Amino acid sequence: MCGICGIFGIEDKSLIEKMVLVLKHRGPDDRGIYTDTHFSMGHARLSIIDLSERGRQPMSNENGDIWLSVNGEIYNFQELRTSLEKNGHIFHSNSDSEVIIHAYEQYGLDFVKKLRGMFALGLYDKKNHRLILARDPIGKKPLYYYFDGKILIFASEIKAILAAGIKPKINMQSLSAYLAYQYSLGEHTLFDGIKKVLAGNILILEDNNLIIQKYWDIQETIIPEDESFFRTKLRSLLEESTKLRMVADVPIGAFLSGGIDSSAVVALARPHVETKFHTFSVGFETFSELEYAKIVSEHLDTTHHEQIITDKMVMNELERIAWIYDEPLGDAAIINNYFLSKEAKKYVKVVLAGEGGDEIFAGYPNYFYNTIAKKISRYNMLNSFYDKTLTCISNIPVINDHHQMKTILKYAHYLSNENVENFHQNTTRTMSDHELREFFTLPEFNINSLAIYPKNIKTLLNRMLAMDCKNLLPENFLMKSDKGTMANSIEQRLPLLDKYVIEFAFSIPPGLKLNNNREKYIFKKSVQDILPDRIIRRKKQGFGTTVGHWMENELGDIVIQKLDHGELLSRIFKQNEKNKLLDNMKKSMREHPSKIWTLFALELWYETFFKNQWATGENFNHR
Repeated sequence: MCGICGIFGIEDKSLIEKMVLVLKHRGPDDRGIYTDTHFSMGHARLSIIDLSERGRQPMSNENGDIWLSVNGEIYNFQELRTSLEKNGHIFHSNSDSEVIIHAYEQYGLDFVKKLRGMFALGLYDKKNHRLILARDPIGKKPLYYYFDGKILIFASEIKAILAAGIKPKINMQSLSAYLAYQYSLGEHTLFDGIKKVLAGNILILEDNNLIIQKYWDIQETIIPEDESFFRTKLRSLLEESTKLRMVADVPIGAFLSGGIDSSAVVALARPHVETKFHTFSVGFETFSELEYAKIVSEHLDTTHHEQIITDKMVMNELERIAWIYDEPLGDAAIINNYFLSKEAKKYVKVVLAGEGGDEIFAGYPNYFYNTIAKKISRYNMLNSFYDKTLTCISNIPVINDHHQMKTILKYAHYLSNENVENFHQNTTRTMSDHELREFFTLPEFNINSLAIYPKNIKTLLNRMLAMDCKNLLPENFLMKSDKGTMANSIEQRLPLLDKYVIEFAFSIPPGLKLNNNREKYIFKKSVQDILPDRIIRRKKQGFGTTVGHWMENELGDIVIQKLDHGELLSRIFKQNEKNKLLDNMKKSMREHPSKIWTLFALELWYETFFKNQWATGENFNHR
């Protein structure tokens, strides 16, 4: 796990060294650069496999005409290496990274299809004067680039591209998307001209011709088998995926929230740890899930660590957190991940986590709401027969309270005039189009046009899951987890998001994932024998924070000052509407924590990257 960067088109040793230094937190163990007359490449190393000098990057083939800088882990590297050696390739390290170079020599641009793991890579083919950038299938590792038609700059984090001299400028469409969703959609970032390499994509730059190709995508291939087949097969895949992620030359631990996903990962990993298995949880002064994590820890005999996050801790780290994440994230749970990683760093260098279970096995309530609402909307009788419809759905066994009925009816009304993908995307919003038009001076456009949409998926549930796998998961949750762990020089591995697990998940009939109102049904069935029944049966509880409480106490003055006097907010608010909205929100911060934090995080981001002299990191990376 590391930080990578490069400049295609020029040789500049001092500039590439500056970029690497900005990424020091991602790889504090070693730094390296390679340059020639047309290219500059850098690497900040976090040593995980082959801790020797032989694993140092950038690394090359025997001839020195192919160079690689990669962030991530290739879990099938031993299998790939054996195959490549049979084809005559000679290896000079025990690193998983070296297989990428020889796979490219052997398979050409198809090399990326052979990789099973998490990765963001830059590969320079000197002989063909070609640059290749690639990101893993689901987007676990971030990769950004800037291209002006002649020079391309890439890096693991946006701040390293800014360190190369790119002047920050706001992308106003991405700003609108952020206010709506709390993160930037699709290939765009909030920095104009700086883009993401999308998950499952490979970018090739040759002769100033930039080509972007998708090498992997979600496919729906429903298998006509019974429940026992899927339960057994899924368990086998999860065991294999977890075992592959236990290979390291450093200690491995796990994040443990007490939810079904992280608990299952710890249970699957436990047999592969002969010494102490460290697990980590966070709680808050006014709220925590620590009791559930403790139940799992005792059941599996792990060495468990608890971290209570206070508002004073948050205040002390706010500026660094804003710097670490590159873009504002309206999801305040970034704080949890940051402090959890900080605690884990004291004991281990690699952690397992349960990210992805909700998005591939249907763990969010809106999957159920939208599915039922879509069925009702087909009758197209909501306006004139509202009471009759209400009575009808109240008799459906899976509807268990009046709030669910009202939510489903509201969704059904809008779904009758909109496609499922757009509607599902809109149910995850923080601010509506109406609010954006009413309160902000922003360009009007279809925000959802920035999102990435699934193709050739027929079933309703899988279309929604695929939407989240392409948008919410990589650009919000995975970005959040990568930046938080790497800020503290920790590698995070995600067994539930193995390529083969994802592919199998989209072969499972939707009724076995969302079984009436039972979320993640088949996943729970596949791991129920290795976890306490109380964990299997507990309702989903998000990885939240007590941000409303913080904003009513220690953080209150800072938040209010930013909302009232922030330079960016003052520019984008309609002045005659600003006070009305903010006064309403400030009256009870606990009632509007999400919207308030969204605005607060935006202003904090603007000050960090557009106003402060230390935006590229000199004051932060020594910590």
